[in-house]
Amino acid sequence: MLNIFKSGAKLAAAGMLAMSLAGGALAQDASQQPERKPEDNWLKVCDKLSSGELACIVRQVVYQGGNKIGAFTLRDDPSGENRYLAIAEMPLAVLLPFGLTWQVDNTKPIRMPFVTCDPTKCTGQLVVNEAFIGALKRGAKLKLSAKNRANKDLVVDVNLSGFTAVYEGDTYFTPAEFQAQSSGQNALEQQLQGVAEELRKEKSGEGSDQPAENTGN
Repeated sequence: MLNIFKSGAKLAAAGMLAMSLAGGALAQDASQQPERKPEDNWLKVCDKLSSGELACIVRQVVYQGGNKIGAFTLRDDPSGENRYLAIAEMPLAVLLPFGLTWQVDNTKPIRMPFVTCDPTKCTGQLVVNEAFIGALKRGAKLKLSAKNRANKDLVVDVNLSGFTAVYEGDTYFTPAEFQAQSSGQNALEQQLQGVAEELRKEKSGEGSDQPAENTGN
């Protein structure tokens, strides 16, 4: 039996990295990006089970002012005891005793305690059923709300546009494709950093009297 967050832990981590890099690029140069479709809000990664079924995660990272403020992930693993698991990520500055409230549009809100916090976020989990999945498909917004340490509302709104098309669609990343993409993103990021450093040196006049280094093989 495959638990996608065990076999797919690398996928989830790579997905977070890829989404973070893509989101940062969008925030920095939105004017030059092609028009985004609702489906572009979501990332889907699937692994094939021994039964031939797919275990998948569907994820959205929420940004505000170019910074990540939260994320929502839905795991659909037909081999698991609890097939559907929803995972929400909130900023660190939450009031833990208040817990995390989940609400799709005007449906009845559900409040659950936070499960864990790490140096970057606090996470809540919710075992859900097909009725909740249906609400996500029909809904416009998933509201994740908590309290900050000043006891004021802390809200992350997940845009549900495009969720149904991605969740039910046949397009997804495999684990290998996901890892390759994250490796490519890392290499691109390092290359961009190197170019930026060279430009900085040229601008400051460092090494201006030195011949260009041949980096070819």
